[in-house]
Amino acid sequence: MAVFYADFPSSLGKEVSAGHHYMLIDSFESKNAITTGNTKLSSIGLYIPAGSLKTSYTGNYEGKEGARAAATISEGTGFSGSFDITKLATAVVTKIGSTAAAAADSTGFLSASGLTPNNHMALVYKGPNSFRQHAFTFLFFPKNSSESSKVKQIIDEFKRGTLPRMSGGDASAQTLSDPFFKSPRQHTIKFCKGAKSVGADGQENPYLFEIGTSVITQMDVNYDPQSVVGFHADGYPVSISLSLTFQEIELQISKDNAKARNLDLSGSVLQAQASSSQTAAEFTESRTNTAGFLTDGRGF
Repeated sequence: MAVFYADFPSSLGKEVSAGHHYMLIDSFESKNAITTGNTKLSSIGLYIPAGSLKTSYTGNYEGKEGARAAATISEGTGFSGSFDITKLATAVVTKIGSTAAAAADSTGFLSASGLTPNNHMALVYKGPNSFRQHAFTFLFFPKNSSESSKVKQIIDEFKRGTLPRMSGGDASAQTLSDPFFKSPRQHTIKFCKGAKSVGADGQENPYLFEIGTSVITQMDVNYDPQSVVGFHADGYPVSISLSLTFQEIELQISKDNAKARNLDLSGSVLQAQASSSQTAAEFTESRTNTAGFLTDGRGF
């Protein structure tokens, strides 16, 4: 199966006034929820839409009763440090005192006196629990039939990458006779700069954020984005809006090691170990592909 290549506008990466900056969105066959296949299906270059150069990083914390005393106990017993009998004794006394205070206030006498038992709250980290999303909205104004055809092909290609496949039946029949759906494509997204041509793209811009391997969770197409219905002579709309929402399949982690010193992890990592059926070479290959370091001759 031939790889689908498309750029819009056709001057992408060639106009000096545009700064040679653009987005490159490649799609690949999905092996499973965490592994990207080696089969590249499409490579689409588009301009960078205004308002899209933003990302976010979140921390998942929760206030927990008794966590402060528990943290002191863990320090005293060597869970996170050397044994310290003083810390251990202090923590035990604190815990006993807190329990006694809560029991004594069961009648409400202490609360009525303006005293409330200290629950020894602490903000504890619960680990990452969300995958980042990135949304892009592209506006197309094709000037002739050639550009209209190219825009249609690009939209059709993204639609193929958004929708599921049938596990073995004839998808063209539009039946649900197969027992399973196969996962849609997975995508790599890069912000590039420099001259661009088919098979030879520019370099990834190191001053912008990186986006991990992603899937399209929502795709919206509007054929009258300006609320004005207009068509070319061949029937193709004068303007089209394409909105794509991508969600990463990888959790972001720090490049610090356990002692907060730099540890080069080359971006986000998979949150799973290699299965027993995978060889070390297979796991390394799948991890490399998922991270986006693809050796397809296009030279990032």
